[in-house]
Amino acid sequence: MKKKLKQLKLRQLKKVFSFHLPLVLSFHVFPVHTVIASKNDFLLAEANQKINVSFDTSTTQRFNEWEKLMFHSQGMSDTQKLVLVNDFFNKMQWLEDDKVWNKKDYWATPIESLIKNAGDCEDFSIAKYYTLLAMDIPVEQLRLTYVVLDNHQGHMVLFYFPGNGRPPLVLDNLNKKILSKSQRPDIKYMFSFNDTGLWLKGNNTSVPDNENIIRQWTEMVERIKKQ
Repeated sequence: MKKKLKQLKLRQLKKVFSFHLPLVLSFHVFPVHTVIASKNDFLLAEANQKINVSFDTSTTQRFNEWEKLMFHSQGMSDTQKLVLVNDFFNKMQWLEDDKVWNKKDYWATPIESLIKNAGDCEDFSIAKYYTLLAMDIPVEQLRLTYVVLDNHQGHMVLFYFPGNGRPPLVLDNLNKKILSKSQRPDIKYMFSFNDTGLWLKGNNTSVPDNENIIRQWTEMVERIKKQ
């Protein structure tokens, strides 16, 4: 029974991503090497690696809901997609990495987060980012963004840029309502990045990650490549 369930979950995940045309993303951010990955292959590779996991009923339900969310997004507006994805992943429990992974700083992939149903701010943001890519939101409109809160605590959110010079919308696991950056005086921008570049504070153009600021991102992508 467990074997059949594992095979079913892999078939379901493949079915989800077979509906999307592959989008090849070149990672120009990193100085040491260039990573090329498809948004579909990124998650499918991990699904293969995780196929030996024994899914319980609640985990299976989360995967089913995740699939339905992406299937039913066809024809929806960007705003509707943002709300669906933000609400879905904000149901996860917030836990520090040492509680979930027994590590000080670990950036989980979307499937890892779904299996654990828990993570910290980076995990929430990464899961939302890749799910929105799979729902055909252009990469140019999404940036994982480091901010500082009023209490001087570092935090990660996901920015969505609506275009026409309008300020980005903030997808956050702390303040669960999607608001414009101009409506979030409690967060101070530090830097942002996506699959195509890194934007430092005060810079309108992307720059190379010469200081390896987002090393954990590189390591997460490398884990997928090796699976």
